Formats: sequence, structure tokens, C-alpha cells
Amino acid sequence: MLSFLKRHSLIVASLMFAVLSFQIASSNVKGIGSSIIIGRVVTSVTAPVMATVNYTIDGAADIWNNYIYLVNLKQENETLKGIVVQLKQENNGYKENLLTDNRLREFFSFTENMPISFKASNVIGINNLDWFRTITIDKGAEDDIVKDMAVLTANGIVGRVVESYSKTSKILLAIDPRSNIDVIIQRSRIKGIAEGKGDNRLILKYVQQFEDVQIGDVVVSAGIGGIFPKGIMVGEVVKVEKSDDSFFKSIEIKTSVDFKKLEEVLIAANQPEK
Repeated sequence: MLSFLKRHSLIVASLMFAVLSFQIASSNVKGIGSSIIIGRVVTSVTAPVMATVNYTIDGAADIWNNYIYLVNLKQENETLKGIVVQLKQENNGYKENLLTDNRLREFFSFTENMPISFKASNVIGINNLDWFRTITIDKGAEDDIVKDMAVLTANGIVGRVVESYSKTSKILLAIDPRSNIDVIIQRSRIKGIAEGKGDNRLILKYVQQFEDVQIGDVVVSAGIGGIFPKGIMVGEVVKVEKSDDSFFKSIEIKTSVDFKKLEEVLIAANQPEK
């Protein structure tokens, strides 16, 4: 409709002008005055029509220009959103690389002070079925990983190798109820057995009632049994009570390793000396 008015506006105005001219010419008005009157009448009649047509056309042009602007703006916003998503992904990647680098630095710093060598490995599987607590790592027999090798992090003992396949190995975690570690209270030198409790806790067994164990005591590996090197962090005593048999204390240890956050581990590449 708008394009029609724009294309035929002159025709419409001409028709109106012709009709008015015919009517005026047929009247009794004569001479120059009549021409002036005709001109004024035509102008007064056609001006509003032309103004309306021009206004409509201009308005349509403005709407079209605004529409095009909004379309371009939407496309630009979509492009910017894509760039923001990409930058966030890159930023997260940098953060992950930085965190991994920090963990590996802790590993290397830890191994520098140890008399044995280690192999780093990634955790590729977790088994938290019922009470059993094991993980799978991406190193196996092809990497000289064998049963009963100690598995650690810079924060302490993780567990030991129980099965070694060609490219992977299964690790029995220290918190598994089947796990037993010979430990010692660092402050008082009291020895005991740390048994898994199924969560991030261990039970310290075979500590008699009269022996000196307090909440907050640090517990480390005793170096007995030929699996774990001596002095590796195990955890901290968080509970000391009398047991039901009144002979041994009931003691709980909070592990120094957060088993829910395991990503990389260290495997002792050779057995510690007895």
C-alpha cells in the first residue's frame, strides 16, 4: 500500500487538480483573479494529501531502518555472546592448567625429599559401591606397576595397589574397611593400626586405655610391613573415647587426603627398605 501511494501520488494529486480546475472553470469567475483562486484552492486541497503521503512514506522508511538496525544489533549481540562463551572456556582451561601445575609442583616438591622414586598417574575410575573404596589409575604392568606398591599424594597416604593389569591398576584406598596401615602417633610415638571406616575417617585400633593419645595428634605411617615408607602423613586424631571393652581406646582419625578430590596420585616405583 505504501509503495503504491509513493508510486502514484502524483497521479492522485493530478486527478484531484483536474477535477477542481474543471469545476472552477465552469463557474462565472473570470480573469487573473480566477487563476489565483484556482491555484490557492488546488494548493490548499492537495497539500494535506501530499503531506500525508510524504509522512507515511517517511514513517515507513524510519520503521524499516529501525528494523534493520535491530536485526543487525541482534546479530552483533549473538556474535558477542559467542565470543564471551569462548573466552570463558579458555579462561576455565587456563585455570585447570594452573591448578594441575600447582598439584604437580607439590608432587615434585614432595618426592624430592623422599629416598625412593615415584611415578605419577591419573585417576580414571572411582568405585564407591557400598563400603568398598577403590580407584583405577592409568598405569599398569607395562609401567612396572605391581601389587602392594604404595600410592600417595603430597598430602599423605592414598592406599596400595591390589591389582595390576597391562595398562591400568586398581588401588585399595586407605578408607576401605579392608585396608590396614601400621601407624604411629607423631607426638607420643604410640603405635597402632589404622583401619578404613568407609568415609574420610580411619579407626585407630589396638591403643590401650593408659596410652597417651589426644585430639589433634598427627598420625603418620610407621614404616612397618614393607609397603608404606615411614613418616608419611595419614591424618589427625579427631576422637578419643573409652571403648566398650574398657581395654582399648576408641580413636578416630580424619585423613589428610581428601578422597573425594583425587585426580593424580604417586606410585612408589620401588619398595621401601624394611
